[in-house]
Order: sequence, then C-alpha cells, then structure tokens
Amino acid sequence: MTARNATILRALLACAAAGAAMPLAGCRGDRSDKPPRQFFPDMDDQPRWKPQSETPFYADGRTMRQPVANTVPFGVSTVISDAAWAEPFMTKRADFLKESPEIYEGTDELGEFVTSIPIPVNMQVLRRGQERFNIYCATCHGVNGEGANPPGNEHPEGTGSPVGRRWSIPVPTFHNPMYLPGGERGQDGYIFTVARKGVRTMPSYGHALDPHDAWAVVAYIRALQTSHLGTIQDVPEPERAGLGQPPAPPPAAPPAPTPAPTEGKQ
Repeated sequence: MTARNATILRALLACAAAGAAMPLAGCRGDRSDKPPRQFFPDMDDQPRWKPQSETPFYADGRTMRQPVANTVPFGVSTVISDAAWAEPFMTKRADFLKESPEIYEGTDELGEFVTSIPIPVNMQVLRRGQERFNIYCATCHGVNGEGANPPGNEHPEGTGSPVGRRWSIPVPTFHNPMYLPGGERGQDGYIFTVARKGVRTMPSYGHALDPHDAWAVVAYIRALQTSHLGTIQDVPEPERAGLGQPPAPPPAAPPAPTPAPTEGKQ
C-alpha cells in the first residue's frame, strides 16, 4: 500500500469513527429545558377528549358519540358453542340482533323516553333488580333509595348514604316527586338511560348493567317508591306484627238484645 493510499484509509476511518460517536453526544446525561426532538409529531401530539367533556366540534357539543345508526355489535365472546357453559354468551349474541329501541335504548321510535318498563316484571326480575341495586346503586343512593346530602350547618355529618354524603353535591333521592311516575324525570326510560349512560356527575354503569339488568333495577326502584308511599294499612293484617305493629283489634261484638218485659197475671 502506498503512503497516499494509507493516508486516505486513515482519513476514512477517522470520519467513520467521528460519525459513530456523534449520536453519543446526545447521551451525556445533561438536563435541558429544550423540548425533545419529535421525529413523528403527529403520533406524539394526538388530539384526544376526556370522557363526558364538551367540544364545539359536534353540533350537540358532546365528545362521547352515539353509535352510528343501525350499528349491530357482533357479540361479547368469540366462542360459538352449544355447550351449557356458553348459553349466556349465546343468549346475549341473539339479543344483539333484536331491534327494539324500547328495550335496549329506553326510547320509542320518536326518541322519547318510554313511560313504562317494556319487559315482563315478576318476582324473579325484582330480586335481580334488588341484587344489582344493592351492588351498584345503594352505595350512593342508599339501600332505600333515600339519596344523601353532604355535611352542612343543619347536619354536620350529612344525611343519607355514608358514601353519598361525601359528594360535594346532594345525591338525588328516588322518592322526590320528579322521579315518581308522571314526574318531570319519572319516565322509566329516563331512569334506565341514566343507569346505563350516566348523567352529569354520575358515571355510566353500562359496563356492569346490561339492558335486562338495568330494567330490573328500574323495577326495584319502583318497588322502593311504592313501599315508601305505603302505610301500615297496606300491609296484610297477619304480617303487621312482624313490622312492630299490633294487629288490628277484633270488632266489638254487638250488644245483646234487651228482652221484652212480660205482663204480670191478674
């Protein structure tokens, strides 16, 4: 190798070494107030919305969008089986294909809240509603649906549900006339929709309450409201003693007839 070629080779090796060392300059560990380099800014700075927030982008101002019309979920499980263990999944899959806004949305064809529960209500539905209500609703609304109020001057410890009274705003009571049938917010479809989708500070429970469970909760709330408006006279007499009320006294016997006076003999 000639001296000239050797010089060129050394120069090339030096350039290669310098090029390899350049990335290491950014790993010195020094702190900097300069923003980091963004090689893909569209991925680093993706726009996003917080749940239940507002946006002027849509006409209704809501960031949480409703499904596109006629959207049909495929199912909750990728398994299709006739086995007994898969029956609940197959039942839900069949329900997804039904077209009934009254049952699955709580509204009629015009988008108005339905005024009555669109599924048959029996004791099994009420027991299911009681179970779901006590799990998901009673913590804030109370086991009797009485709601709660935060601490105040009149009640330093608050009133109602222990969890509900920790909120900074009152938790509504279901016994308020506006939530009774015929009230401003007393439609069964409204209570169903709030339970499934939430409203204002109340979160959505659609992940925990499927449509049938949500209607069962509505039915149980109606039972709580009915019992709240009832009186002891509405309870069958044989069961009043178990409620701490003595049974009604038996009716007084009618007075015995006075015998007619007899005429004496002369």
